[in-house]
Amino acid sequence: MSAPTVGGLPTAPQLLSAFQGRRMSEHEPFRSAHALADLHERRLELGDPGAVAELDAHRAALVELIDEWIAREAPEHRDGAALHTETLGAVVDRMARSWVAANRAIDAEGARSDKTHKHWYHLAELVDGYTDLVTDVAGGRRRLPGQ
Repeated sequence: MSAPTVGGLPTAPQLLSAFQGRRMSEHEPFRSAHALADLHERRLELGDPGAVAELDAHRAALVELIDEWIAREAPEHRDGAALHTETLGAVVDRMARSWVAANRAIDAEGARSDKTHKHWYHLAELVDGYTDLVTDVAGGRRRLPGQ
């Protein structure tokens, strides 16, 4: 497994591979990204609100693990760097949810459906936004909450 390449932060393609379970390593974000995708998949099958709440608490703990790892690994921001509105762990969680929805759509609707296209387009937007964010964080132009 190659090391993260954007200032020590995971790249979007690395996270997408982690969602699939193909990129597992000692880096916390990859293990947690895979677990988040799994939890989003399981969440869609739950009907019991108590079970959903328990699963969401586990997701929140995984997001916190990612954020703690990022706090240790992310480069220091420069004075005056713009503050991003959410943590990197929260962004990874949204990407995992979108990845699950896109895969479910292709399984249910087929590759050519408008619904499938909508889900994959949304995931692509999140990937682009994530890439811009980690590039800005690595370059000291943006800081994450809690930094």
